[in-house]
Amino acid sequence: MKFDMQNMAPADRYRLLVNTVTPRPIAWVVSRSENGVLNAAPYSFFNVLGSEPPICVLGIGQRAEGDPKDTARNIMATGEFTINLVREADTRTMVDTAAEAPREVSEIEALGIATRPASTVATPLIASAPAALECKLWKPVETGGNFTIILGEILALHIGDEFLTGPAERPRVDTQAMALVGRAFGAGGYIRNKDTFVEERVGWPLPDREA
Repeated sequence: MKFDMQNMAPADRYRLLVNTVTPRPIAWVVSRSENGVLNAAPYSFFNVLGSEPPICVLGIGQRAEGDPKDTARNIMATGEFTINLVREADTRTMVDTAAEAPREVSEIEALGIATRPASTVATPLIASAPAALECKLWKPVETGGNFTIILGEILALHIGDEFLTGPAERPRVDTQAMALVGRAFGAGGYIRNKDTFVEERVGWPLPDREA
């Protein structure tokens, strides 16, 4: 079946897209308002886009009343944020931070989420995150719709020492040991980053697969 995106309501487009494009990594974003209120919220319209410069992308929707979400408002005001990857043990807390709390409420304080200082930005990191990115606003993209696209430059990457192996000059990341979760299908669907398999890349010409 073909779905004509140009002639569908935004809510219908969203429902089809988020249940088709899976799994998606989750950015547990911490941002800070001009008044110093810390906000934490998860976004699965998230990924990294390159390494020179190191860029990440967030797609942030509007609040129910059509106003910008706190995350977008804060990033635009302060020019910085942190992205924290979500371990399975933090899933319930992460989901709770998705509730649309009043702007003056800090999810960090309300839920008792432990943080630790970042090294290059004033916004903190979530202490329990296996990995985290310190970011500054690189470029906002206004699409004219109900989403703001935030492009951020990654200033620093933190990975827990327990998830690194090999020589210090070229460490390997034990991704499975992080026990990360991602977004799957359905209103409350999540996926564990454990069930993986390997298919090695090959050069050209391709080997004879029928032999």
